[in-house]
Amino acid sequence: MSIKEIIMIACAFTENEQLKDKLSQNDFNSLTSLEQEVVLSMVECFNLVNCEIATEHLPIYKREIFSTIDFKVDFSKFSTYPLQIVNVKDSKGRKIKFKVMSDYIVALCNKVEVLYTTSPQSYTFEDEFPSPIPARVYAYGIAREYYIMQTLYDEADIWQERLNSSLSNLLKRKRETRMPSRRWL
Repeated sequence: MSIKEIIMIACAFTENEQLKDKLSQNDFNSLTSLEQEVVLSMVECFNLVNCEIATEHLPIYKREIFSTIDFKVDFSKFSTYPLQIVNVKDSKGRKIKFKVMSDYIVALCNKVEVLYTTSPQSYTFEDEFPSPIPARVYAYGIAREYYIMQTLYDEADIWQERLNSSLSNLLKRKRETRMPSRRWL
C-alpha cells in the first residue's frame, strides 16, 4: 500500500472529498498551497500514528551482530537507534546477561548478537509502505490527529475509539475453540 492511498482514505474520513478527488488524479502539483499543506500535515500525522503503532502495539524487531570493545557496544554502531534491548546472545547462540547504560550496552562476551526494537523510518507522500495492518486503521489514526490539530476533540475521540478497537481486534491472539466432549445420557 502507498502513503497516498492511506491519505485518500483519511480524506474521506475527514470530509475532504474535494482533496481526495484531486489526489486520485495523480497531480500533486495542481493542488493549491493550502491543500498541499493539508496533505503534508496528513503525512506527518501518518508518521506519528505509525510510530505509535510500532512502539505500543506492533514493535519492529531488528537483530545485529557486533564485536565488543572492552565488553561494550555503543548505540552509535546500531543501524537504527534501539528503543528496547530484548536479548543479547553470544556467538554460540546462548542468551547472556547484559546491562543497558545511557549510550551503550555492557555484555561479557567478545562477539554478541543483539535483538532490539526500533522506531520506524519517516515516510513521504510518494512512498510505499509494507505493513500487516490495513490502510483503514492508519487512516483512523490520521483522522484522529487531523481533528486534534483542528481542536475538534469530540471527533478526535470518535476516531481514537475506532483506532483502538481495530488494533485490539487485529492484534488479538487467536485461540482454538474447544468444545466439551459428548456424553451419553
